Amino acid sequence: MSEVNNIDLDKVRRTAERAQENGGHFPVEKTIEGTFNLRGGSPMFTATLQSDYSSFTYSADEPSALGGRGGVHTTPPLSYLLFGVMSCYASTLAIQCALRGLKLGELRVTGKLFYDLAPPVVSGEEAPIIKRLELHVHADRELGDLIEISRGGRCPAVYAISHPPIETVIRQD
Repeated sequence: MSEVNNIDLDKVRRTAERAQENGGHFPVEKTIEGTFNLRGGSPMFTATLQSDYSSFTYSADEPSALGGRGGVHTTPPLSYLLFGVMSCYASTLAIQCALRGLKLGELRVTGKLFYDLAPPVVSGEEAPIIKRLELHVHADRELGDLIEISRGGRCPAVYAISHPPIETVIRQD
């Protein structure tokens, strides 16, 4: 196994080969089904997430300012979003470094999400809820262009929150 920065480069290369064989694409679908607790109490929302080897049940509450339980479980759910973006961005950056043979001794990411809680509860003109997302990267090496390369379309989570529209499909059982 060829490993750099805790990235298995053999697996990355196999994925790249499969993508090239498929016209430069490697389609994947991620589906998670969750349940909102309508009967009261905490947690307010739960879902089970799957990995290659296990499953994990995640729970979330809304902050008390939005009528939630405020801290019994992770609140607000934006914490999960921020964690996911940070994790994905750090992994993408580590992959980009590994592909170039750049070994890191340290890689830390601090995420800051600036948002407004008024739009969900105040009627009137829609205002942007998310004001800004900052990712602060600390590494023991100069990363130069790899920072922008990783952010500019190679990180699935960063891309997902900044580009495609979200489609809501109503399903009644």
